[in-house]
Amino acid sequence: MRDDLTLLDAKQTLRLRAGFPCRWSVWSADGRGWYPRGASPARDLDGLPYFHGDDVVLEVPGERLTVRAARGMEYAHAETTVVPGRGETLVELSPSRIYDAAARGWYGGDLHVLLNRPPQWMAASQHGEDLHVVNLLPDGDGAGDWTGRNLPWSDATHVARVGLACDAPSVPSGSVSKLRERGALIGYANAFRGPVETPEQLVAAGYPGYDARMSVVDAALGIVDSFSSAIGSARAYRRLIGAGNRVAAVAGTPQRLGPIGRERTYAHVEGPLTAESYAEAVRRGRTFATTGPFLELSVDGAGPGATLNLQPGARVTATARVIGPHVERVRLLTADGELAAGPPHEVAAELRVDWPTYVVAVAEEAGQVRAHSSPVYLDVEHRRVAREEDVTFCLRWLDLLEDLVKDREGLVQEARRVYQSRLA
Repeated sequence: MRDDLTLLDAKQTLRLRAGFPCRWSVWSADGRGWYPRGASPARDLDGLPYFHGDDVVLEVPGERLTVRAARGMEYAHAETTVVPGRGETLVELSPSRIYDAAARGWYGGDLHVLLNRPPQWMAASQHGEDLHVVNLLPDGDGAGDWTGRNLPWSDATHVARVGLACDAPSVPSGSVSKLRERGALIGYANAFRGPVETPEQLVAAGYPGYDARMSVVDAALGIVDSFSSAIGSARAYRRLIGAGNRVAAVAGTPQRLGPIGRERTYAHVEGPLTAESYAEAVRRGRTFATTGPFLELSVDGAGPGATLNLQPGARVTATARVIGPHVERVRLLTADGELAAGPPHEVAAELRVDWPTYVVAVAEEAGQVRAHSSPVYLDVEHRRVAREEDVTFCLRWLDLLEDLVKDREGLVQEARRVYQSRLA
């Protein structure tokens, strides 16, 4: 397939209008993509060409074309075919909403966007995907000029900030407290690749240079606020929280995977959306990570990030709800395994709490995690969950890690002492 901005037969004019910024795709029967002048050719994971904007004009051939308008995961797509005639051909398409997260106090962000494209592209992409929050990772000179300030295209429901979240491997030793004082989140831009169900697989699956293998250390020592990706590495995430670590479930979209916002971290914000209110919500674990579905979790009225302190034998009711396509099963999980499961859209179950645990909600399709919530923690007499099997898992992870890294600051040993104390 070939993307040509101008060809000899591109003699007709097509105007695309939705009434708000969208992601547009225009392609001909032979798979060629068509773009406005000056746009960079791009393809999504489905192989479709795309660009962002509204009331967009482009030159196209006078042949049958397919036109699609989409707008991120909160919307369905609208599609039509057209044969442009002489003069200007107007196509009006408006993708319909599947859900409105902001109306429920939830705002979706992509915490992993490299600042390596022109500002106009970033602005068009964020608004075209209706992505509430974008964390831009510096990739060159000049980015530091915007640290701590919203970028110019931000508005009441769209915030773009450089350095809102920092990648743990790039944080210098001793800088964590300073970054926290500035309100920055600290986590991992990349987690793991491949199957990660054993400590051996985890240690073998880290990305060099963005080594989430150290998350077992950083989570125990309270260095990181979150774990990415709770979607792609769900089992590793549950091992960490089952071992007594309190880190939020987050996600981010590597840019090689197409439009920004394909994975989002939704955070429940108190009051107006700002970079600070969003970061605080993530830091408190009021989140779920998703590739599309809107996922809600409630345990006796408390949502993700909450801690319920209970007496032994107390009973609670957990409920998971999901909105959106591509979900076959919704599950409620505790530290000890599955509490309940069923088809969309709601699953509920009662749980007797005899020892510390947690509850998370997970939405799945074909065995793949599509959305994963942060936990509601269920403490018992002020004791937090520290499941022996999960703590032992993390200790084995540390043993393997110690063979790979030079523990110059004694962090691995310090983390080991933390986990060993939890076994008691």
